Amino acid sequence: MADSEPIRNVPQEFEHFVAAPPHRLFAVFDDPEAGDEAIAHLHAEGGFTNEDDTWVFFGEEGSRRLDVSGSAHGIHAEIIRLLQRLMSSDVNYLRSLDQAVRDGHLVVAVVVGHDSLEHVAEVLRGHGGHSLARVAHWDYVPVRT
Repeated sequence: MADSEPIRNVPQEFEHFVAAPPHRLFAVFDDPEAGDEAIAHLHAEGGFTNEDDTWVFFGEEGSRRLDVSGSAHGIHAEIIRLLQRLMSSDVNYLRSLDQAVRDGHLVVAVVVGHDSLEHVAEVLRGHGGHSLARVAHWDYVPVRT
């Protein structure tokens, strides 16, 4: 991807609250350029036609978008985070994602279906992605392929 600008904090207009989004596969890339390459690989294969299909989190802006406390998205989001702390391990995983982006790593969340999960996980891992997890029953569960 040396010929183009790196992909950072996509989509540009991101107002989603990252609670426990179904059909998303999350991964951490220690090397942001490797994350860019993984995203480019997936986009080149097709199937990702909408900017919202791949969320990218990086740096302080990425941390704001992950919003571990829920405070950036209002009282409703803060209540959801409270429930997550009480009923699941979601917030622990989100905290690890937040720490990763604050440490200069890249986090991606890619739309996946049941039939594409393994392939997308292989592509992400093949480019150095780790700590893969998807949402199941309002909880992040590790993905092993």
